[in-house]
Amino acid sequence: MADWSGLLPDFRRAASEPAEPAENAGTLTEILSQLLRGEETEETDEVRGVWLSYLDLSPLLVGKSEEDFAASAAQIAGNAAGFGLNTLYVQVRPFGDSFYPSAYFPWSAWASGELGQPLSFDPVQILRDEAAKRGLSFHIWINPMRGFPEEDAGLVPESFPVRSWYGDPLLREQNLILDGGTIYLNPASPEARELIAAGAVEALERYGADGVHIDDYFYPPNLSFEADAASYRAYLEEGGALSQEDWRRENTFLMVRTLGEAVHAADPDASFGVSPRGIPDQNYNDLYIDLTRWLEEPGLLDYIAPQLYFGFVHDAAPFDRMAEEWNALAEQYGVPLLIGLAAYKAGAEDPYAGSGAQEWIESPDLLAEQIEFARELPAYGGVIFFRYDSLFGSGIPDAAREAKEALAPLWAEPAS
Repeated sequence: MADWSGLLPDFRRAASEPAEPAENAGTLTEILSQLLRGEETEETDEVRGVWLSYLDLSPLLVGKSEEDFAASAAQIAGNAAGFGLNTLYVQVRPFGDSFYPSAYFPWSAWASGELGQPLSFDPVQILRDEAAKRGLSFHIWINPMRGFPEEDAGLVPESFPVRSWYGDPLLREQNLILDGGTIYLNPASPEARELIAAGAVEALERYGADGVHIDDYFYPPNLSFEADAASYRAYLEEGGALSQEDWRRENTFLMVRTLGEAVHAADPDASFGVSPRGIPDQNYNDLYIDLTRWLEEPGLLDYIAPQLYFGFVHDAAPFDRMAEEWNALAEQYGVPLLIGLAAYKAGAEDPYAGSGAQEWIESPDLLAEQIEFARELPAYGGVIFFRYDSLFGSGIPDAAREAKEALAPLWAEPAS
């Protein structure tokens, strides 16, 4: 059985040679430092990003040739740049898998059609090259803890750590969490934390990326306390005194700190940021992440990008109130605030909004209004749209097209 202890100190030996950084791509740190000095970038100091999800990528990869995907990648980068965006957040590890040839995680079924089955080409490198041609900043986006289905574990060679751990009862208990038929990496495990960091830095260096980005998948909501009871008992036996809830929050902090330190050690100019849920209580109580603790760690987070997927008329979480709340947190700790916007809601009913259920249908300029509001916030650094297909897909509703048209005038004038 493979021994994966001490993984992080040796991870660079397994990573491929990094690609040369793209000219004119510009890291988030560089963009924001230029903003503070009053300098101008070629386009704008405002981050205008889009999340390129596995859901966007998979239809362009499964069953397609390298030539097919190359054409799609060129279209993606061209659409983003042509619309006035300047940053891509590309999801390369959604389920403990990989969209590129990795030493640590198996090929994704969302890329090749079957978990562990490799592609004959590297789609991330193709995207990286197309982004560089258009001066787009390129960020690696990973889900650090979420893994693949248990029923598919047999498809993964034991050369990969998660498969090796899953096959050993003791290592499975120490390093993994099993919930609802899905394998998760256990952030209580130093070996699991090191694996997460090693995989992120592998991609960062391989592609000369501008940063590493994580979103809101940590402990799965409603995870039973039995799922990681063995790890918690081991913690108590070693003298730990935290409740299981606070112990989980400590684990996610240690995981993120390990990840952030690894990213910054590999490339001091690379950015590391997180996109949490837009309602803070959900992060703290459901996902067991304490954003304030993360922000208190000097230099750990380079930005926060909360998912403010709400309209102004929302009974529980109106956009303006939530944006101001997140701005206060970002301003307190001196980090830029990027606003995650729900492009996918344009033209759709929002069943969770209460009296504002029809707002996304009745107000095609809602996204533009949200950007105008956000630009007045002191900590504002830009926006990220979820997701690519909602802006550029062939089947987007008329309301989404109108929303894009309303955004165009905003790009003509830089944020104040």
